[in-house]
Amino acid sequence: MNQRHFSKGITLIEVLISIVVLSIGLLGIAGLQAAATKYKINTWARSAISTLSSDFADRVRINADVSGSNFATGVTETSLYVVSDNWTTQQSNTLTTPSPNCLSAACTTAERAAFDLVTWRQRVRAEMPQGAALVSGDRLAGFNLTFMWYDKEFTDKGNASDSVVVSSSTCTGNETGLAQQTCCPAAAAAPSGVRCATMRFIP
Repeated sequence: MNQRHFSKGITLIEVLISIVVLSIGLLGIAGLQAAATKYKINTWARSAISTLSSDFADRVRINADVSGSNFATGVTETSLYVVSDNWTTQQSNTLTTPSPNCLSAACTTAERAAFDLVTWRQRVRAEMPQGAALVSGDRLAGFNLTFMWYDKEFTDKGNASDSVVVSSSTCTGNETGLAQQTCCPAAAAAPSGVRCATMRFIP
């Protein structure tokens, strides 16, 4: 009596199903990488904000005599550590290091403040995408540091067929919680695609 021998193996349908499952997994990985790239710019910028804030605070504390009104003596003075130029103006500034260079020459307190501001703003521009900063306040009231950077991934598809750059949120004074820290001051005149983060410290 003849015995039938059935061949065992992988059929074409099983191969196709395996390819489909593998393709779905690869698409998921690609999407995850795209999302990680999108948020990498913000992670990089917010990490830089921490060191830049600390750097500015150290500069002000070292040269406190020209950082504004003195709470101890009651003398009212204007702080030389102020940056009021808006986003567009700052993007067009060349930020040439002033003379004298206080790293290699003796400086007055006013010259030191001018040198500190330019070198600090150079760091802001170098360490953040199209970085800029607004600085207001003094050592009596405290300083507000608003960091601004352009985020090319700051988009929202919405109802449009293509993604559009999101308009920057302008501070109204009614913000609470995280919105207070992430809105852009009106003085910044920040265009669409610019993100802001505000830090505050008292020397």
